[in-house]
Amino acid sequence: MKFFIDYNECLEHKQIIYRKDEYSFDTTPYIYEFDFEIEINTIFLTVVDSKIIQLNGFCGLSEKNLYYDVPKAKKGTLKLLHSEKYIFSAGTAKLNDKDWKTFINPQTGWACIGEPQRQGYTVEFIDNCIAVVDKNQELIALWIHPFFL
Repeated sequence: MKFFIDYNECLEHKQIIYRKDEYSFDTTPYIYEFDFEIEINTIFLTVVDSKIIQLNGFCGLSEKNLYYDVPKAKKGTLKLLHSEKYIFSAGTAKLNDKDWKTFINPQTGWACIGEPQRQGYTVEFIDNCIAVVDKNQELIALWIHPFFL
């Protein structure tokens, strides 16, 4: 899948929450009507009109310590390019064949799903949620600083 960053457009303010007892992410306010979802491990990115508008799903955040710096990012939108055909299963397109590693910095509360050491183009597409896209327009990491419940 190919992604595009648009710094000229921003989504409404949203917050990522993490429910420790459920090991789950959610976005508030949550949008129930959407086009489809992109699956990364057991995290789902919701797509509406080619824009990634929210994140939810299950993810344990106690596995590995994160020693990388959170990348600087400008606010904008993360968009999906529709130049490819996707294989869908129940309205979901799977991004990765094998699970991405999950890292957590317990001191800062930031988590990274993917490759924290890789450089790329960054965008804060949801408040405290940063996507890193490489030069091939592929998503390589999600940095998330959720509100813990």
